[in-house]
Amino acid sequence: MKISACVIAKNEAENLPRWLASARVFADEMIVVDTGSTDATAEIARAGGAEVYRFAWTNDFAAAKNFALDRASGDWVVFTDADEYFSEESAPRVRALIEEHDAAEGLDGFIVHLVNIDMETGALLGTTAKVQRIFRRAPWLRFVGSIHEHVENLSGDPAREMMFAQDLTLYHTGYSPQVMRKKSERDLRMLLERRAAGQCDKMDAYHLMDCYYTLEDYEKAAAYAREAMALREQPVGGEERPHTVLLQSLILMGAGDTEIDAAYEAAARRFPQTADFPLIYGTYAWDRDYIAAARRAYAEGVRLHEEYYREGAYSGVLAPLAYERLGTAAELCGEQEAAAAFYIRSLRAKKRHLPALKGLLRLFSETGAAAADVIAALRGLYDEEADAGFLAEALTDTPFPYAALYYEKRSAAKFTPRRRLLLTGEVCAAAASLIEETERAAALAAAYLEAFSPEEQARIALLLPRSCREISAAPEDLRMRRRIGRLAKENT
Repeated sequence: MKISACVIAKNEAENLPRWLASARVFADEMIVVDTGSTDATAEIARAGGAEVYRFAWTNDFAAAKNFALDRASGDWVVFTDADEYFSEESAPRVRALIEEHDAAEGLDGFIVHLVNIDMETGALLGTTAKVQRIFRRAPWLRFVGSIHEHVENLSGDPAREMMFAQDLTLYHTGYSPQVMRKKSERDLRMLLERRAAGQCDKMDAYHLMDCYYTLEDYEKAAAYAREAMALREQPVGGEERPHTVLLQSLILMGAGDTEIDAAYEAAARRFPQTADFPLIYGTYAWDRDYIAAARRAYAEGVRLHEEYYREGAYSGVLAPLAYERLGTAAELCGEQEAAAAFYIRSLRAKKRHLPALKGLLRLFSETGAAAADVIAALRGLYDEEADAGFLAEALTDTPFPYAALYYEKRSAAKFTPRRRLLLTGEVCAAAASLIEETERAAALAAAYLEAFSPEEQARIALLLPRSCREISAAPEDLRMRRRIGRLAKENT
């Protein structure tokens, strides 16, 4: 059994080495179709062991991908984008999965879990998709759609199917914030040009919805989301997307409560295992001060998140906020034990979620905890070395100044001497330090007064202590004048 890894690429010199490294783990051949690169894409592909073909770009992604399919010789094809790659754990599983199911009758391929990550930081962006990326090289499986192309079964046999590959994760960097808008502008332009020429596709509503949502035209995004929801066929693995876009768009465009409630209830009924919908609705309700409704939605959302979460899902972004707000609601109701548990769950999900940490510290303060108790509790949530700077800053304006100093000693970033004096309660010493610093600054300004015009001198004089503005025999004035003289000499 032979596996072909395929990709179409244009100016992908930055992404291609990672694609090649991932494909090399499972593929017997690698096919790179260059659609007009002006960088080193072709050279990098050849050096990495791929076969490289040129394709004259025709504004048709399906045509380019079918061109690549026609040059592949494998029994199976793994067709990903240049900015996609399998996780280190998943790449070795690709071949094993195909070999296990190669003899299965009626199975055409696999849908994989795609996770969008930030290209610069590698951080999860909180958006995922289920995408067709692995399929048999068969004459009835071809790409369709000049834009947002997808694999379609042209055999006419409805019994043929794609299976969801539960253990495979594909990372995608193409949705990083810096590239999303540019891609959506390009895609929208191509879609509208094609439709203006009378070439409409059954999936246009779905793709227009995504373009307008990314470009923040929420009214059009909501309208096309409703059209997409009514489609008899939707992209495999993308059935939830129109409901998400509709709910988010209605919230962002300030629609009425009744319309938002209806969109949420429809989504929750259609996808009862998806945590995103109650978490999105809970955030909307909380922001509108519908606290009881928010609390119910958040509780359902975190329950579903804990039961069904998969890496990269949007619920992973919303869950820390949901736990923290459930903690706040419990605290307001006098349920301190429940509040503490929610704050801790929030910090376990995102340890630098400051509002949750502040809530937990507030509870410690109300129960009369000592700094040592706080430090002991935080050891279970934080790395004392890596998180020391964050904790030192977070604790400075709390009733636990000695805990702040404890972490400051372990941090590379240090407090100023005056801040340290304030934290240890030496207020008089801190005040004396501030007076000394202010006096020195005033003296320095006074020493340079002669360099300014009379009008400028008058304005500056308003900012200076009286001792810097007038000649007097008073001891403090004489001391100030001596200081001015010294500073003038030091700075000439």
